Amino acid sequence: MTKQKLTAEEKAAKKAARKEKFRAMNEKNGTRWQAFKYLLCTASAGIIQFVSFTIMTYAFAKLDWGTINFITPMPKTTFVATTVALCLSVLWNFTLNRKFTFKSAKNVPVAMALAFLFYVPFYPFQTWYVHVVSEAIGGQEWAKLIAEATVMLINGVLEFCWQKFVIYRKSANTAPQKNKNPEAATAEGSADDDGEEKIVKEGFVDAALEIGHIKDEGIDISAVEVGEEEEIKKG
Repeated sequence: MTKQKLTAEEKAAKKAARKEKFRAMNEKNGTRWQAFKYLLCTASAGIIQFVSFTIMTYAFAKLDWGTINFITPMPKTTFVATTVALCLSVLWNFTLNRKFTFKSAKNVPVAMALAFLFYVPFYPFQTWYVHVVSEAIGGQEWAKLIAEATVMLINGVLEFCWQKFVIYRKSANTAPQKNKNPEAATAEGSADDDGEEKIVKEGFVDAALEIGHIKDEGIDISAVEVGEEEEIKKG
């Protein structure tokens, strides 16, 4: 049995119905729907962070750069891998969530500054956490990966609360919506033009009838003027 192909109008109607369904879902379950979209965006950022951290961890495994005293003494390789991976993740996560999850028109530098403010306390905690937990469970590369994965979960929950209730608390869903259906806009514009044309034609008809009535009364047309309210007045 062959599947019947949809016409262009049916495809457009189906797409509009899906958009309306998602819009209604967003209005009804605002926080839960945002949390779901945030989860998807953060998952992609987490993949970037975890993959980049894994690559650097194994790439630096045989290097000896010494130690650094950041909250607690740790190898510089661990510090560099944690810092670079976190920066890549933050930039990706901020961009996606601003555009797709919260759809905010908030000033980008201001929003980025608030996002940076979140990491003022969390970045030292994450760096300390990865080192301490990885050392506690063996200190090998696999232990560092476990520590990185668990701190990413903590980061995801706390950052969602920070973005929703601090950064985008008053600016969620303020980004202008692009017109994705130019045909509908053109049709609407044509309907407006037809309506205006109809009004103008009706006005001309009324004016013609009024002028004919004035001529029947024997009044000179030159003595007739149009008032501010577009009504024909006898001079």
